[in-house]
Amino acid sequence: MAFAPFTRSRRSPAAPRRRSRRSAWFTRRQVDEAPAVAHVLRRLTFGPHPGRLDEYLGLGAAGTIDRLLGAEPFEPERPQLGTDDDYSLLTGWWVRVMADPNAGLHEKMVWFWHGHLTSSLDKAEAKLMMRQHELFRTHALGNFRTLLQAIAVDGAMLEWLDGAWSQAEAPNENFARELMELFALGHGAYGEADVRAAAYALTGWQIDYDNDDEIVFDTETGPQEARTFLGVEVASAAEVIDVVCDQPACATWIAGRIYEYLVGQAPADDVLAELAGVFRDSGLEIRPLVEAVVRHPSFLEQRMNRHRPPVEWFSQTRNFLGIDPDHWSLDSLGQMPFLPPNVKGWPGGDRWQSAGAAFAKAQFAWDNCWDTPTTDTDDPVGELLWKAGLVEVSEETRSALQAAADSIEGSREQSSVLHSLIVCCPEFSVS
Repeated sequence: MAFAPFTRSRRSPAAPRRRSRRSAWFTRRQVDEAPAVAHVLRRLTFGPHPGRLDEYLGLGAAGTIDRLLGAEPFEPERPQLGTDDDYSLLTGWWVRVMADPNAGLHEKMVWFWHGHLTSSLDKAEAKLMMRQHELFRTHALGNFRTLLQAIAVDGAMLEWLDGAWSQAEAPNENFARELMELFALGHGAYGEADVRAAAYALTGWQIDYDNDDEIVFDTETGPQEARTFLGVEVASAAEVIDVVCDQPACATWIAGRIYEYLVGQAPADDVLAELAGVFRDSGLEIRPLVEAVVRHPSFLEQRMNRHRPPVEWFSQTRNFLGIDPDHWSLDSLGQMPFLPPNVKGWPGGDRWQSAGAAFAKAQFAWDNCWDTPTTDTDDPVGELLWKAGLVEVSEETRSALQAAADSIEGSREQSSVLHSLIVCCPEFSVS
């Protein structure tokens, strides 16, 4: 797709207005840097939220990366669970947190781990899901081995993949299989004998529902002997996780998943080997891996190639429109936090650009665009594209938006229609 430079649109036949702030505030060099800065904000935050492009433009792309990498984690007030509405309360809370302009790279990685190390409200109660969420908040940019050790005996995961009450005499293999296939190693890095051995070593964990859902280990139902797992003798969950993390495939698998999440495509073999080496040499520290990904040349080169999932689209849309919609709107968009479709999490790719997805976005935008602020410039199309962080759009998109603007008389109606069209344009649905 060819993108047009950020130039002024032709003026609509209306009374004279002030000039666009864009020409008054920024140098030519800064405006030329805008596409890269907007790209970084799309990938490392849930924005760019209105005003954030202006805030970061002077830093350039490299400076924006530096600031976002160095930012402290956003620590929102936690929801008060313990009501009959915990299911909805928890989901709505996190949707609002991700839409907060203060939510940056740390929050983006919390969302990544929720989709990678999945559990669901379909089987685990809200209190247990919140505890798992706190694990992700604690370890989002920490150590992967530590995170995986915690997840292996986490209450929500024990319920989700049937690890609770798994007994040595009849082990449940669900978590053992997904641990290797999806969470840490990938296909081909293990055999069925390894699944059985890991499942045996993972037995004995229970949830004490009569004591605040405390996680306890029962020696009588747990492993009674060591089993050979990936060539190593193991007799506990902790030993299983250590062996998994020591496999060369672990660093490669996680490096590939994080690269694809942040860059929008699978890495080339040489890039993957380089990133896996960084991750492995750091002792499986997540932050150095993320930094290596976002500082790799391919991160800035691959722009507008990543299909924006509904949670990201919803977060920026609500801020662009200036609304606080009910979080259940995400259900029609196809992605509800804490409710992944299966253990693989939400699939990526162009499914988020289907006709059904486009219709759901258009309906949401039209229903919620009528209280948007009006523009006060001779270039409402350019002003609103800048507000949305869309500094690279095709000539077709720009022409369609300008035609819509020129066909509407009142500034109130013009603003509402332009806001709704912008969040539905192709460029808003990618990042």
